[in-house]
Amino acid sequence: MKTARRKRSGQSAKVEDSSMTTFSSDLLTPEEERELLTSFWDCKSELVRVLVRTFNRELQASRPPLEPWPMAQFIREHCTEERCEVMAVRRLRDRYVHYKHRLASANIRLAAHVAKRFRHHSLAYSDLLQEAVCGLMQAIDRFDVSHGTRLATYATWWIRQTLQIAVARQSHLVSLSPHHLQELGLLQQESEALAHGGKHLPSPQELASRTGSSLEHLTHLQTATRTPVSLNAVLDDDSDFKLTEAMPDTGTLVMQENNERQEALSFLMENLRPRERKVLDLRFGLTGHGTHSLRQIGHLLRISKERVRQIQNRALEKLKANAERVGWEPTLLLE
Repeated sequence: MKTARRKRSGQSAKVEDSSMTTFSSDLLTPEEERELLTSFWDCKSELVRVLVRTFNRELQASRPPLEPWPMAQFIREHCTEERCEVMAVRRLRDRYVHYKHRLASANIRLAAHVAKRFRHHSLAYSDLLQEAVCGLMQAIDRFDVSHGTRLATYATWWIRQTLQIAVARQSHLVSLSPHHLQELGLLQQESEALAHGGKHLPSPQELASRTGSSLEHLTHLQTATRTPVSLNAVLDDDSDFKLTEAMPDTGTLVMQENNERQEALSFLMENLRPRERKVLDLRFGLTGHGTHSLRQIGHLLRISKERVRQIQNRALEKLKANAERVGWEPTLLLE
């Protein structure tokens, strides 16, 4: 008998656990949704109170106001796994997650429906659906039961806004903040309004005056959102000339400048005395053997540190004078 009771109790416990983790995507009636939202709000408020009461010293100063979004942020930040070791906190946290996931499951079709409207953009549908679910979860956290509206009506705006931001961020090579994206949308609206009204493309000065931003900021925003051009793009349909063929070979130019500088330096060094050439060579590593300090050079040449400085300064003065005489820039010799 005891064994049978244990089996029945274990089976009932499994049923209860499965009811807390299995969610249905069936739509809720207005009465069921309102009841679920009320239970979700009561559970959220109770969870915040239990957290503050249990961990009074740590959380009393950061206690949120009785508003949906601050309370959701408080739970996300402070309801950690360590604090969930308290049985009362864990029980309320599980109920809170259950209610939230049940609301999300009942409105998952709405998120998928709104995400389908953005399929013509660069993001894949799987990414769009993920962004839409993120917007839905944020709408559930922000929803206030006292509004008297359906959750779907409130969540549609948040889902659409999340998708718009995600698409706008992926549409440009430069990652833009939501504030800049809003400015870009306003800029596009004003540009279209001026183009339709005056039948001409507006100038940057006209757009700056209409949007209230500076011309420098407007230029910077337009540059960041400029459409990228491939280096392999053909400039003319009638020819095969590509952008890569018009780009200068900077590597060759740098190598050529280095060779010319080395030849000029070798030519000027021929007019110096052997000891002066030796000091400059050791001091600046002209022949690729590394640089040395004045003390190290003095030890190698068996002269004092001060004498090495005098020879170095005299040799540099001769190099500058010879470079000026032939019309070269003295500063380019030892770069």
